[in-house]
Amino acid sequence: MGAEKNIIAIELGSSSIRGIVGQRKPDGTLQVLGYERENTPDCVRKGVIYNIDKTVQAIANILKRIEERQKVFVNKVYVGISGQSLHTVKNCVTRQLDARMAISEEVVDSLMDINLTQSYDESEILDVAPQEYRVGSRLINDPVGVMADRIEGFYENVVARTVLRENISRCLAALNKEVAHFYISPLLLSGYLLTDTEKRSGCALVDFGAETTTVAIYEKNILRHLMVIPLGGNNITTDIAASQHIEMEEAEQLKRMYGSAYTDEADMTAPRQINISNDRVVDEKTLLNIIEARQQEIIMNVWHQIAAYADRLLSGVIVTGGAANIRNIDTAFLNYTGFDKQFKVRHMPSTTEFTTTLKLDPQANNIATLVAMLRRGDQECTSEMPREPELFDARQQTELPPAGKGQLNGEGVVNNPAPATTDSAASDGAAVEDREENKEPEEPKEKKPGAFKRFGKWLKEVSSTIVEEN
Repeated sequence: MGAEKNIIAIELGSSSIRGIVGQRKPDGTLQVLGYERENTPDCVRKGVIYNIDKTVQAIANILKRIEERQKVFVNKVYVGISGQSLHTVKNCVTRQLDARMAISEEVVDSLMDINLTQSYDESEILDVAPQEYRVGSRLINDPVGVMADRIEGFYENVVARTVLRENISRCLAALNKEVAHFYISPLLLSGYLLTDTEKRSGCALVDFGAETTTVAIYEKNILRHLMVIPLGGNNITTDIAASQHIEMEEAEQLKRMYGSAYTDEADMTAPRQINISNDRVVDEKTLLNIIEARQQEIIMNVWHQIAAYADRLLSGVIVTGGAANIRNIDTAFLNYTGFDKQFKVRHMPSTTEFTTTLKLDPQANNIATLVAMLRRGDQECTSEMPREPELFDARQQTELPPAGKGQLNGEGVVNNPAPATTDSAASDGAAVEDREENKEPEEPKEKKPGAFKRFGKWLKEVSSTIVEEN
């Protein structure tokens, strides 16, 4: 049984940066202690840090509030990676064996090592999802022990731009914080929200975010495809703001209050007039047309990633994310794509896997990825808060006695014994007295006249000089 561990995780979203602190108990249970959020519309764009300075400040604010409220000092954090450049790339590695032999673990590991040497322009491999291995004419998941003289390994390399991780590390280094581990947010979210049955039978997880939409496809418990689409809920908000000449905040409010991903014409019997700024109104049907046009574009881009696997997704499509809260998202997906399998909207797993006294709204906060990082993290991220230095009290300060003047006794009291008189000291004193008696008296120094006498003397000399001249 281990000790309790405080785990800190942050996620850099396009609309906000979020931080969470949880405590892992020795029995494995998790308690969420705190949640912090900073709105950052100008820091992160499509999952990539755009403004380093503002991002550093936002992270600093989150960590400072965590430290103050939890009375701890944050040393390291877990970080989720996402962004437009995140995607999977297929790769195949072939190895010809010297002779027909039973394939060993070393052979399989060597294929992975060769795969990891694959280079991509300005990008790096963040993770690898092994697919199948071809041995002879068969595709198998586990080739160890199979007799063959040739083997092929198929991989889905999870790739992202190198600057993605570098910028995050730079921000935390500026705050003297260590990165405990980087997690790929879509994969972490999939492991948290999807059941083993769904991943085995085939499903697609679609995360509708503010500026990006992420699609992750699973089949036979294997990641088959991952893609980040550079479109999200903020695109709908921007369309409303631009067409109606209003601020983004008002456009976002209109989207939340009246937005729908799909509206049947038969239901629009008497469209309302909606009040907007500057004493103007907008027709409800006009507003819905703006929203639905962009929503259809996003869904069709998602379908473009899913279509090739559609007949194998027996568990259907599971959607999550803040932008998935829009009304009739399921109806829109069915009508725009013709997809006739299951469609589920899910923000948190069906069973609560943590305890907390906080009032968290999983739909509004979208904390699933953060909670998943708390569950996976195993490093202590905090230490005790340094104590404030005590004020100096002169009354409690004991000065050491000058050399030869005394010593501290066992009770801390200074003993100043009277100096002992010796014969040599007495003779020295007598010699000093003799020198004083034999010393010749000094002649008294002549006193200088005062200022008044000096003035009188000067006046007398001046008068005599005048008489002589006359």
